[in-house]
Amino acid sequence: MSTGYQPNQLEKLAFVTSCEVCGNDQLFDALNLGLHPLCDDLVKIGEQRRCIEYPIDIIYCSECNTAHQRYQVNKKTLFNQEYHYRARVTKSVTDGMRGLVDGAEQRYGSLANKKVLDIGCNDGSLLDIFREKGCITYGVDPTGAIRDASDHHNLVNRYFDDSVASELKRTVGDFDFITFTNVFAHIEDLPALIANLRLVSNEKTIVIIENHYLGDIISRGQFDTFYHEHPRTYSHKSFEFIAKSLGMNISDVEFVSRYGGNIRVHISQMPKHNKHIQEDHFFDGLKSMNSDIDHWIKKTSQMIDEEVSKGGPMPAKAFPGRAAILVKMLGLDESKISAVYEIKGSIKTGYYVPGTRIPIYPEKDLYELKTPQRKILNLAWHLPSEVRQNLKSNGYFGEVLDVR
Repeated sequence: MSTGYQPNQLEKLAFVTSCEVCGNDQLFDALNLGLHPLCDDLVKIGEQRRCIEYPIDIIYCSECNTAHQRYQVNKKTLFNQEYHYRARVTKSVTDGMRGLVDGAEQRYGSLANKKVLDIGCNDGSLLDIFREKGCITYGVDPTGAIRDASDHHNLVNRYFDDSVASELKRTVGDFDFITFTNVFAHIEDLPALIANLRLVSNEKTIVIIENHYLGDIISRGQFDTFYHEHPRTYSHKSFEFIAKSLGMNISDVEFVSRYGGNIRVHISQMPKHNKHIQEDHFFDGLKSMNSDIDHWIKKTSQMIDEEVSKGGPMPAKAFPGRAAILVKMLGLDESKISAVYEIKGSIKTGYYVPGTRIPIYPEKDLYELKTPQRKILNLAWHLPSEVRQNLKSNGYFGEVLDVR
């Protein structure tokens, strides 16, 4: 894989030299994936623009077990009005959100009239579920996804910075619940985020954060979660430091299946939970990924090449953003993948897979093909059952090959 960096790109990136969670300045090289396009840098079909590639170079803090991107892309490049991810398109995502809300109700009682702030609310999917419970709902998101959220919510289409936090404090006061679902890793300035959270919370506020869990990433070899949108990847110990910065405790922790393995922490003034979480092996696990990736590239490339030699370029199903990492590392292009077919409702159709000229089409085009149904490559390998169920429910019975 390519590991050479382009100086003109690096000049535009933040360079991490100390841990953003605990302040430790002794960080260790862990995993270098080389240069990659941004996972949401979608070029419209027919346009000639080429994606800029940025390094993915993971460093590790052994004090708080946090993985960092050494080079961090500016938030305005990553999260803008053209952002294409929508939570409601993926059933397992909305099911996970419902589990979060139901769990909060079971733990803390009725949610009626509770003020909920969802940071990085995207299309408002989580807020919709909270509102069903009678909550007063507020959402902050800097991307165009917020335009798809219900106008029943109180919405702010900006980054959650000090000005937004101050405005919410003045107009709303403190919140009963503040939530982050797979966006806590996206926010680039962690100390500023902590300060802004303190501004809109009090001794009764419960902060619920769900994010990719470093332990599951290591145990399942999910190196494709280290894309540029995630400047940090967290452990339980990471959140212990974050809770302390908020003047709170981790009062409960859950490990849930969404996105291939998430950690969900409840941070509050309540007593600290007493569960034992073993994480001492994380650095060794990250280091071993380097050789595991080489093995995966050889094995998967051979599988794809054999199928292409029999019938030409393969069709592929689903384009989660993380798949851009896999496509680049396998060197896939239109000579190997004819097209990627996205689920109904996705707004990623009509574009190329980042860094390639592989088109992304709506799944109805796949089902309308008159050619015999052949093997299809599943790029959403972390959702194997969901993808297969979707294909079968639409009458596609070709064999599914997971990319991982």
